[in-house]
Amino acid sequence: MKQSTQKVLTVILGVLSFPFFAAGIFNGREALVPEKQPELESFLAAAAAAEIPEEYPYEAVKAQVILVRSRCYVKEERGESTETVIRELVQEGKNEGASREESARCEQAVKETEDVVLKCGGKVVEGPFFRTGNGMTRSGKDIFQNDGYPWLVNVESPWDIDSENYLSSISFSAEELIRTLDEKEEAISEKMFGEEERNEILSGNVGVEQVAEQIQITATDTAGYVTELTVGNLKIAGETFRELLGLPSSCFSVQTLDGKIRFLCQGLGHGAGLSQTGAAAMAEEGKSAVEILQYYFPMAAAERK
Repeated sequence: MKQSTQKVLTVILGVLSFPFFAAGIFNGREALVPEKQPELESFLAAAAAAEIPEEYPYEAVKAQVILVRSRCYVKEERGESTETVIRELVQEGKNEGASREESARCEQAVKETEDVVLKCGGKVVEGPFFRTGNGMTRSGKDIFQNDGYPWLVNVESPWDIDSENYLSSISFSAEELIRTLDEKEEAISEKMFGEEERNEILSGNVGVEQVAEQIQITATDTAGYVTELTVGNLKIAGETFRELLGLPSSCFSVQTLDGKIRFLCQGLGHGAGLSQTGAAAMAEEGKSAVEILQYYFPMAAAERK
């Protein structure tokens, strides 16, 4: 993230926190117990700007603001402070800072959607989002293996297939695969292949095909994302494996090509909830923020808190 977004957030936090610290200076330690936390709405524009590409149409921006606001309220209900929630959201943001124009758009979107959140069964719920999918979003049951997330259901997202992020690949030599795995989690390759074979792979004595054959996808969900695979002797979750190798998506296949192990991936992100690519396309077709959210979360509704 560029320093610009961090500076904006720091200034906002500083301004909103000043009365709290000033009270301590003039009235003593007892005054350092704040009556209430800063208003969440004051932070939302910076948090949303950290997640939204500048080229996104305005109704998609509004939909994103509603989801970010919902996430904040859910986190607050779990006991996190407003400052902590927003810091986490901006730090997790995938974009490298927002322009002045984009910040202004986000601020306007915050005003126009004031207090609107995603609800299911009368409760505020978190609506996850991702950049691009494989054409079908994932359900809560697919990901969490239980029925506790009824607002997350499989939804077709055909716009994703035409995205530049739809198909990508990452390749590793056998040695690179071992080193990359161990960089993320120390000695995990030894759990997968055993110490002796691991050392043989690193020495270049084990062929790429032999290593690739030991990477077997054993389960996928209804949207086609890998939920489980075995790597050597180790059974591992698809999302965990994706994170270890830095794959763009857990919807992947394993191949060998040009002397390397290739992971051919569909989509960018975890694939659950709202597709930002789909939201942008729907907005360009004239759909409103509420209609976009209703499409991707048909079991929930965008309502005032």
